Amino acid sequence: MKKVLIVDDSMISRRMIRQLISKWNFEIDEAKNGVEALEKIHTTKYDLVFLDLLMPDINGVEVLEKLAQEHNQTKVVVISADIQETTKAKCKELGAIAFLNKPPKEEELNNVIQQIIS
Repeated sequence: MKKVLIVDDSMISRRMIRQLISKWNFEIDEAKNGVEALEKIHTTKYDLVFLDLLMPDINGVEVLEKLAQEHNQTKVVVISADIQETTKAKCKELGAIAFLNKPPKEEELNNVIQQIIS
């Protein structure tokens, strides 16, 4: 079974993503901030991470920077309300494999998952 981590400081957003991906039968874990996300990524191998950008403590870009510095190969999909092209470019430069606008559409999420899993 594939393991997925949902990282978002909003419980509502975490629940929404969990519900949207439930049909994939992933083993789903959650983190409510960047610090917790990095701790979990360092102790558990995730097949996919859904990452928000705007969070307290360590934001999503900082999480991506740390993973890039560590040469961590975890696949990250950014889901954020920040839709600036410079932000999207920075995330891709740091290794994010996709960037979805928040809230994500089920079809977009499914397409990204399908590409990653297959």
